[in-house]
Amino acid sequence: MVARIFINYRREDSTGTAGRLHDRLAQSFGRKNLFMDVDHIPPGVDFVNHLNNQVAACDVFIAVIGPNWLDVANEKGTRRLDAPDDFVAIEIAAALARNIRVIPVLVDGARMPKVSELPKSLKPLARRQAIDLRHAHFGRDAEALTEKISEVFGDKPVTVGRWRAAVGIVVALLLLGWIGLFATGLPLSLPWTGQQDAREQAEKERQQAEKETIAAVQAEEERKAKAAAEAEAKRNSEEAEQQRAALRAEEERRRQAEAEARARYSALVGQGNTNINNRDYDRAIAVLSEAIRLDSKNALAFTTRGVAYAHKGDMDRAIADYNEAIRLDPNYALASANRGIAYASKGDNDRAIADYNEAIRLDPKSVLAFANRGIAYGKKGNNDRAIADFDEAIRLNPNYAQALGNRGFAYASKGENDRAIADYSEAIRIDPNYALAFFNRALTYSKKGDNDRAIADYTEAIRLNPNYVMAFNNRGLAYGKKDDNNRAIADYNEAIRLDPRNALAVANRGIAYGKKGDNDRAIADYSEAIRLDPNYALAFFNRALTYSKKGDNDRAIADYTEAIRLKPDVAMAFNNRGLHFFKKGDTRRAIADYNEAIRLDPKNALAFCNRGNAKLKIKETSGNADIAKARQLDASICR
Repeated sequence: MVARIFINYRREDSTGTAGRLHDRLAQSFGRKNLFMDVDHIPPGVDFVNHLNNQVAACDVFIAVIGPNWLDVANEKGTRRLDAPDDFVAIEIAAALARNIRVIPVLVDGARMPKVSELPKSLKPLARRQAIDLRHAHFGRDAEALTEKISEVFGDKPVTVGRWRAAVGIVVALLLLGWIGLFATGLPLSLPWTGQQDAREQAEKERQQAEKETIAAVQAEEERKAKAAAEAEAKRNSEEAEQQRAALRAEEERRRQAEAEARARYSALVGQGNTNINNRDYDRAIAVLSEAIRLDSKNALAFTTRGVAYAHKGDMDRAIADYNEAIRLDPNYALASANRGIAYASKGDNDRAIADYNEAIRLDPKSVLAFANRGIAYGKKGNNDRAIADFDEAIRLNPNYAQALGNRGFAYASKGENDRAIADYSEAIRIDPNYALAFFNRALTYSKKGDNDRAIADYTEAIRLNPNYVMAFNNRGLAYGKKDDNNRAIADYNEAIRLDPRNALAVANRGIAYGKKGDNDRAIADYSEAIRLDPNYALAFFNRALTYSKKGDNDRAIADYTEAIRLKPDVAMAFNNRGLHFFKKGDTRRAIADYNEAIRLDPKNALAFCNRGNAKLKIKETSGNADIAKARQLDASICR
């Protein structure tokens, strides 16, 4: 019998050696009896189904393990072996599940993985006896592997003896002939004996013949009884064997059904991942729900369906699926990490951090868990811990652009703008299409007052993502700082076109119109921003400023009052409302507002100056002290 052999390997790890091994085995078993990888897949067929069918059809499964087999990572920094769509892991798991002979082949000095290093579905691999395939002894080692495969599939001849039956027939025929010879009962007459002697002799012969006939009949009866017993025993044995064969067949059917169910399960999970990558989340959920129906005790489909729900924004269902995955497999690090992401999306950073801690405990090399825990610490304002986690993620994967970008954001939050820019620049070098890194670097350049570089980075972010609303808004701000209000308004227009409910962009456009002296358009934009966001304190403040420019003290006071209600700690809102009370002749209320402005900001020179003038207006000499204090704080004030 010629074996069907499946060669499993990882291209990033052992392509050359796997190809060389394929050619050597083809010499012994023929190429048509080998399956290696996608080069053998016919065009247009379902990739996942074809691989599962090939695994199901093989008799020997060779897992080629190179020195980097365990640690090869995907573009997200996650170990490929742990990814639910990793076909190397899917193929090995399918072979192990079907009880196919799996032979690990260690190449280029690789070691056999430990049970603790393998995902749950691959842990039985650690118990398979491995064979070394050394470069220096390739021919000898490959020959040893070929012999092992040949031993597994060698046929044994079966012979059945028939001579006993033939001998029995001959003996029976001879016996019957002998009995017939003596059964005639005819006496023999001899010339030299007397008549009496002849009769006696005949009688003896007759008696002897009778005895021999009886003996022959008894022997024949015994032979028939023995033959009947043997036939009955044979029938019983055959019936027992048929029953055993039926049981074996039933067991084989059960195993085959289970193997097919496992293969179907793996195919459905793979399809679900493909649907997620194609953003077809509803289809992914339907496919993964079918996988769960097939095997409700496997954590993989629950975790993957949780990812689909999370992409749809349904965090509660995502968390429910992650909970079930963790219940089924408490050591499933990825499920804990993903649940942490879902909690973070709900704003529950403490639970998120707890889940990331557990994921890191289970898998100390989980780049994703370190990076996401860093984000959670950053949201809690703990930038030092955030930076420490990003450092570890970068140590584990130096090319993890997102971790560099997030560390840059943490440095920027600490006011370390140069370090932030360095991290953003490195992230952009690794991933030139990283729009968020350009956006954040632009923010940092803006903080440093470098509006030209900020505009250049916002422009690149917009090129990479033409629907980037905040990039248009912020570039408008940068143009505004350069007094290029027309370009600023053009950017705000585009931001509003992309997101008509963006109150920030509408309010910023109002500022640009105000700077151009178009107060009516400015007021219209502030009013629209307030309609979109009735709690937008700055929009009330800026509309008040614009009413002030138009000399409308009552409307200005009303807007400052609303701004103060929404945000009671803004000193300038009290100061400005005081000015309008003063202009209306309500000096006492003006002084009360200046008092509050000074309480909130004891170094507000303008508030001291305004209070001093108000006091002098009502003949309070302490106003001179306020004016002196204002000049002390800022020599340019109160001249």
